[in-house]
Amino acid sequence: MPRRIVLIRGQASLEQAWRARSFGPAGPLLEGLSKVIGVRVDETYHPVEVLRRIGVGHRVPDGLSYDANAPAGSYAVRVEVADEDAVARLRRDRSPDILGVYVDVPVSTFPAPYCGEAAIGATKDVAKQLGVSALARAGLTGKGVHVAVVDTGIDGSRIPVAGGWAPTPGYVPGSTPPTHGTMVAYDVRIAAPDAEIFDYALLKSQAGTWAGFLSDAIAAFADLVTRVNATPGRWVVNNSWGLFDRASDAPIGSPDNYSANPDHPFNQVTGALVAAGADVFFAAGNCGADCPDGRCGAHDTGPGASIHGANSHPDVVSVAAVTVTDRRLGYSSQGPGALYARKPDLAGFSHFVGSGVYPADGGTSAASPVAAGVAAALRQGFATDRLAPAQLKGLLQRTARDLGGSGWDFDLGYGVIDARAAVEGLRPKAMARKRVRVKA
Repeated sequence: MPRRIVLIRGQASLEQAWRARSFGPAGPLLEGLSKVIGVRVDETYHPVEVLRRIGVGHRVPDGLSYDANAPAGSYAVRVEVADEDAVARLRRDRSPDILGVYVDVPVSTFPAPYCGEAAIGATKDVAKQLGVSALARAGLTGKGVHVAVVDTGIDGSRIPVAGGWAPTPGYVPGSTPPTHGTMVAYDVRIAAPDAEIFDYALLKSQAGTWAGFLSDAIAAFADLVTRVNATPGRWVVNNSWGLFDRASDAPIGSPDNYSANPDHPFNQVTGALVAAGADVFFAAGNCGADCPDGRCGAHDTGPGASIHGANSHPDVVSVAAVTVTDRRLGYSSQGPGALYARKPDLAGFSHFVGSGVYPADGGTSAASPVAAGVAAALRQGFATDRLAPAQLKGLLQRTARDLGGSGWDFDLGYGVIDARAAVEGLRPKAMARKRVRVKA
């Protein structure tokens, strides 16, 4: 049966269920959903708080502006439906409580070969091109910074982890064999070797492939919002996954849609995570026109058709991919983005010999954590009360190397991330802080 995410107005029992991470406290309330013909509530999925950065009413204001509005609580639950008629009955019969019903889109990782060519360069080349030595000289190694790797899970024997989360109870962070998530965690540590890695094992391994659902991604991000609020200051979140084929989504314009709908609860909770103080990175995707991944939908490749949903969220950093020789990787997805036109934001290095998990750390899957690692190193020196996520994002955009020389573009955004230039860009702030201390 197809799955749907149902967003419900906040009530005491839903809050209790969320706090307990248990379906039980909300069971009596949610029984009413299962009484709708053709609808069955998934009791394996506890209600999840979705902080919605909206004002009056249900819809998101034009432009997806969060800053002027207080957060409003609502809760996501998961149901199975027999057909679209069941969805219509659910909306009609439970309209006083239901804020929306949305497609639970399947998502997967973004690894990819470079059109069949061999790896180009290695970790040391990535570090050199990034300017990691400038970070090290400034004492910026990511120490004290929490980096959540939302992925397939991490091999803790290779990459030490400080904690984590998974959609199924009982998961031990760091207990996954070395796969995609281990590669991503390794790539974060190129620029931020001392960062604390958190293993958010969203995507489950199934017969050699990895797949997850947005309902679980909502739960992962809601858990991260709680963590960030409890320990504010220095959090970076990397997401090297997304939607390949929009055939699995509702059509654009439908209230069920995810890919271009700012009101979808995952797009909402993504904005809430940034608002809480996290620097959130997403791989742009591997559906570029020159060499798209075979999983990309028939109408989901090339400019304007390959960066969807939260990967195109205006508040996140969307990362394209280049080689260490500054050559754009042909599969790197191209803007405009579905939620925000000016995507991607910048590019990171990929397709190099790195973690050893694969012959090459490839795809925008590698480019995103390479960039996120630079953010983690910089974040060590400036907590969010001194440098908000939007300010750090602006710094990375402003100091990126523009390969084309014509400014921002739909292929590489503002250009290739440059840690050396970013450190220089922070010096005025550091000097201002030093002057303040002397005067005091």
